[in-house]
Amino acid sequence: MMAMQRLIDELMPYAGSRIKVWMEDRSGEQQTLPKPYTLFKVAAASDGTQLLFYFNKEQFLSVPVFEEQHTLLEQTKAGPRFVSHDEQSQLHYWVYFL
Repeated sequence: MMAMQRLIDELMPYAGSRIKVWMEDRSGEQQTLPKPYTLFKVAAASDGTQLLFYFNKEQFLSVPVFEEQHTLLEQTKAGPRFVSHDEQSQLHYWVYFL
């Protein structure tokens, strides 16, 4: 499994950046539109299996962390994005850095 601290170290330079968050349900049931936020901070959940994307001191999105092929920070032509694919629940999490 990808080291949680490494993920946090890679993501923390984006604190204060504008982000768009998008969750997709691959079962075909629903799909959300990207929602804009400002990234306050990134932290690990106490159980070590979730990454918490804070929008302020109290509100956050909890994203499950899996092996590297399912959870990664990648560079694209449009800019960096964080992706986590939860195959069991068929949910896909996308965080785009603007």
